[in-house]
Parts: sequence; structure tokens; C-alpha cells
Amino acid sequence: MEKIEIKGINYRLNEETLTAEVEVINKEYEGDIIIPETVVFQEVAYRVTSISWSAFYGCKSLTSIVIPDSVTSIGENAFENCSSLTSIVIPDSVKSIGEFAFQYCSSLTSIVIPAKVKSIETQAFLGCSSLTSIVIPAKVKSIGEGAFRDCSSLTSIVIPDSVKSIGP
Repeated sequence: MEKIEIKGINYRLNEETLTAEVEVINKEYEGDIIIPETVVFQEVAYRVTSISWSAFYGCKSLTSIVIPDSVTSIGENAFENCSSLTSIVIPDSVKSIGEFAFQYCSSLTSIVIPAKVKSIETQAFLGCSSLTSIVIPAKVKSIGEGAFRDCSSLTSIVIPDSVKSIGP
């Protein structure tokens, strides 16, 4: 596995599958990020398919992020403590969002969870105090413990009949 950095974002490349995973970045990263669908290293294109655990953890000056359609998973703690993050576009290709993924993103006002997501993990949105509304897609079967705890501005949440368990 090769590791590279492009425009301040670190990637771990898998030469066998020609895929790339976004890894931990510099915590001083500021502003907006657009993750590309592919990255090129030594004239070989790698498809970006995941955001690793803690990839953007603690990027307090990160304000928005666009994730490409090639990404299928967002790891644990991926955006935890990104306190200036106001906007995130999660594509329909995402099937899983890890535990604590958006924990303490206190400036995040709304989020659309992709239709393919089957579970919202433990404390995924804990402390998102500016979050006002959320729509949970019909394929979600479970919502983890404390997924929306301390979301003090949450005024609207739509939970479909497909949800069979909600953590305490």
C-alpha cells in the first residue's frame, strides 16, 4: 500500500484494486474540500472509494466538503470535532456511516442521509447542536445509541417504518 498526498489530502492506495482511501489530513486544513473521484499516482488512476476513520477529525476550520459518487463508506470519527463544518454533500453511493462520524459538528445545520444507508451508528450525530432537520431513508433498519443526543436545535426528524431498533 502506497501513501500519497495531493492538495493537502492524504490517500492510501491499493495497487491490487486500484482504489484509494482518504486518510488523516493536516488538522490545519481550512475552508472547503472537494474530494476527487479519482487520484493519479505515477500515471495510474485510483478510484476514491472510502473515507477512513478519523480522516478529518478535529479539522476545526473545515467549512464544507463534497464527497464523490465513488465513495461507499465513511469511517468512524471521520468528521468528529469539525466544529465549523456547515455543509456536507454525501452521495447516494454511500452505504455505511461509521460510529461518531459527525460527532460535535456543532455548525452542521442539515444533512441528507443517502438512500442506501442501512444503519445510523452509535453517536453518529452526537452534539450537532445546530442540526435542525434530518430525513432518515427507508432502508435504515437501526439507529444506534445516542445517534442524535445533544442535537438541541433538532425540530424535525422523519423515522421510517423500516427502523426496527433505536438505541437508548
